[in-house]
Amino acid sequence: MSECRGKVIGLGELRTGESSRGKWMSQQWVVEELNTQYPERWVLDSFGEDKIKEFDVHVGDIVDVQYSSRSTEKDGHFYASNRPWSVIKQSGGTPSQVSGVTASPSA
Repeated sequence: MSECRGKVIGLGELRTGESSRGKWMSQQWVVEELNTQYPERWVLDSFGEDKIKEFDVHVGDIVDVQYSSRSTEKDGHFYASNRPWSVIKQSGGTPSQVSGVTASPSA
């Protein structure tokens, strides 16, 4: 598990398709680290209509994200992705919405 904290600076188009397992939907989004001279950026990939609706991220949101890095292989090529499983939106430095897992802010 990995985590990142920052501002959502980009939101990709919804991608849809159909595989042998049924219909699928995904959306990429970018988080940029705050308050640093050389900010890091993370590209995250929400997979599944349920996760896209649950996380409900928008450009400008300040978020804490927990994600898993993974790779898949197809026809000898490897594809990497960062799949978020918890997104906590911040408002003035305090959690305002929790998605993915139920958690309470620590004191």
